[in-house]
Amino acid sequence: MTESTDLLNIRPLRRRLKEGKEALGMWLGITDPLAVEAIAADCDLDWVLLDMEHGGAGWDDLKMVMLGWKWSDVPLFIRPPSHDQKFLMAALDLGVSGFVVPFVNSPEDARRVAEACRYPPKGIRGSAPRRVSRHYTRTEEYKASADDDVFVMVQIEHKDAVECVEEIADVPGIDALFIGPGDLSYSYGLPFQFDHPTNVAAVQKVVDTGRAKGLPVAMAVDSTPEEVLQRIEQGIQLVTVGLDWMFMRNAIKEQTAAVRALV
Repeated sequence: MTESTDLLNIRPLRRRLKEGKEALGMWLGITDPLAVEAIAADCDLDWVLLDMEHGGAGWDDLKMVMLGWKWSDVPLFIRPPSHDQKFLMAALDLGVSGFVVPFVNSPEDARRVAEACRYPPKGIRGSAPRRVSRHYTRTEEYKASADDDVFVMVQIEHKDAVECVEEIADVPGIDALFIGPGDLSYSYGLPFQFDHPTNVAAVQKVVDTGRAKGLPVAMAVDSTPEEVLQRIEQGIQLVTVGLDWMFMRNAIKEQTAAVRALV
C-alpha cells in the first residue's frame, strides 16, 4: 500500500524524534510572504514556529505566512493566543502542521486542546478542511491522515502544570511537552532566576516525565550553540535556536563590522 502524501510535512520530524535525534526550530517574526518564501527556500531547519501569543502576528499575518511557506517541506507550527478551540480548528483548516499551546495547566486543558485537533470520535473538530485539503481536491486523503499527522505541543509554563505534568502527558493526542522557562520562573516567584534550584528542578521534572512517558520535550533556547547543545544533552529534543529578525540583525552587524575593519 502506497503511503499517502504528507500534507502537513510532519512525518520526517516525527521519524527524527522517534530516532532520538534533535530537532532544530526557529521563531518566525517576519510575516511578509515574499520574505517568508525566501527563508523557506533553503533554511535547513526541522520546524518553524509563528508566535501569535506574544509576537504580534494576527490572523491575516498567518495567512500571509502560509502563502510564503507553501513550497516548503518544513513543518510550520503556530503558538495561538489562547486555548480557543474554534481558533485551533480554523488554523488547522488553513494548513498549519500543529501548535504550541500556551499555559496548559491541567489534564482538562490538555484534553480540550487535543480534542479540538482531531475529528470525531477522537475529538470534536468540525469538518471543513478548506485550504489544507488543497481546496477540496484531496479531501479524503487529508481526512485519512489528519488525526495522526497533526502535532500538538502543550506549554508547561506554570507551577500548577509541573505539579500535574504526568497526568498532562497521559492525555491522548498530546505529542510533546514544551517548557516555558520564563513564565514558569514567574509562577514560582523567581523571575528569570533560571539557575535557582526550584526552577532547575521544575524543568528537570518535565524532561524526566517526557522521557518516562515517551513524549518529546521542547524548549525555546534562542541562545548560543553551546547552550543549545547543553539543553539537547539534557534531553530536550525540540529546541529553537533563535528568531528570524534576530539572525538578520546579527548578520547585518557582522557584515558591517567586517567591512569597517577593512576600511
